[in-house]
Amino acid sequence: MKIGIIGLGRVYKHYTKNFISSLLDDGHIIYLYDIDSSKDHDQLLILHQNVVRVSSLSQVIDAGIDFTIVATISGTHYQISKELLQARVHVLTEKPATMKESELLELIEISNRFSLKYGVIFQNRLNPSMQIAKELVKNNYLGDIRICSIRLHWCRYQNYYNDGWHGTWKQDGGVINQQAIHHIDAMQWINGPFQKVSAFATNQINQLEAEDTMTALVEFKSGSVGTIEASTAIRPLDKEASIFISGTKGFIKVGGVALNKIEDYELPELDKSLKDRLVNSSRNVSSGYGESHKKVIYDFIDSIKSNTIPAIAASSTINTVRAIHSIYKSCELGSWVNVEKNSISSRLGN
Repeated sequence: MKIGIIGLGRVYKHYTKNFISSLLDDGHIIYLYDIDSSKDHDQLLILHQNVVRVSSLSQVIDAGIDFTIVATISGTHYQISKELLQARVHVLTEKPATMKESELLELIEISNRFSLKYGVIFQNRLNPSMQIAKELVKNNYLGDIRICSIRLHWCRYQNYYNDGWHGTWKQDGGVINQQAIHHIDAMQWINGPFQKVSAFATNQINQLEAEDTMTALVEFKSGSVGTIEASTAIRPLDKEASIFISGTKGFIKVGGVALNKIEDYELPELDKSLKDRLVNSSRNVSSGYGESHKKVIYDFIDSIKSNTIPAIAASSTINTVRAIHSIYKSCELGSWVNVEKNSISSRLGN
C-alpha cells in the first residue's frame, strides 16, 4: 500500500522504532510530510527506496495514497483528517481524533458517506494485558464491576510545554486530553460510558494554560464508581499508568508505565489455562507509548483489505471525547456534570 504519515514530531520518532521498518520490509511505500521541512529524520529511512518525502498535503493526496496516519499537533487533526476524507483517503489519526465531539461526529459522517475507514490510535486497547482484562470483565470473571479507577503518574518537564502548542487550550489541553485520554478511553472501553463526573484541576509544577494535574470522581452508567488521578508533575521520570478494576467476584490491576503489565489480581474462578494467559500477558516496554502501535497499523491495513471495521474505529471513541469535555466542564463550573452530548468545555479547542 501507499501509506502517508503527516507530522514528523515526537510520536513519529516512536514510529521509526516500532513499525516503519516492518512496513518497508513488507513492501509498503511510505510518504512523509511535515509542515516544518527542517524536522530531523532517520537518514536510513530517508534513503530507503520505498520512502518518499513530499512538501505538501496535496502531494500526499495526489500520490494516490491508500491511507494516511495523522500525527500532527492535536488541534490540527480535525482539519487535516477532513481534507483527507473528502479526498476519499482512509484516515488513521493519533489521539485525540478531534478537539471537539461535533468535529468527530462530522468526520464520522463523511467517512460513512464515502465508505472509508476512519480509526483512532488508542494503542493500549491492543496491549495483551488490556485484551485479557477486557475478556475477563466481559465473561464475568470479576462479577459485577463496582470500582474502575486510573492513575497516571508521568513526567513532563517545562520544555515540553514551551513549544507553542502543548498545554494550550486551542491546540492541546492538559494532562487529561494529552496523556490521560488513553486511560480514560481504557476505562470506558472496559467498563462502559461515564454517567457523571466531578473534577478538580491544578498546575503543581509546570506552567501551561491548561493543567498538569487533575483528580476526578466518576460515576458510570452501570452504577459503578471510580477515580481519575493524572499528573505530568511527577519527577524525575514516568512512574505509572494503571487501571484498577474491582467487581463482586474479584479484582485486577493492569499497570506498568503504559498499561503493559498485570500487577495484581484476585480472581478465584480462574482455571489454570486462563491464569497462565493472564500472567503471561505482561510485556516490558521502553516508554509510555507502549509497543502496540504496530498492531493498530496492521489491523487498519487488514480492515482496508478485507473491508471490515478497524479494531479502534473513530465511532468507538465518541464517549472518550464526551468524557474529556465533561471533566473540563466540571472544573469550569466547580460542580458535578452529567456526561452527555451537550457537556461542552468552554475552553478546550477554543
